[in-house]
Amino acid sequence: MVETDPVTWLLVATERVTWADAQRDGRLRASGIRTDLSEYLPLYPVADVE
Repeated sequence: MVETDPVTWLLVATERVTWADAQRDGRLRASGIRTDLSEYLPLYPVADVE
């Protein structure tokens, strides 16, 4: 099971915050053997804005 708030999920999904950092900060809680989704993130590449 993975639990987080919507803002944290968007930050993790766009790789503005890493999965590990979100877990370490307590913004994301994951339990179980297949809950590390970092292999599938970011969901899509984020374009650099200048």
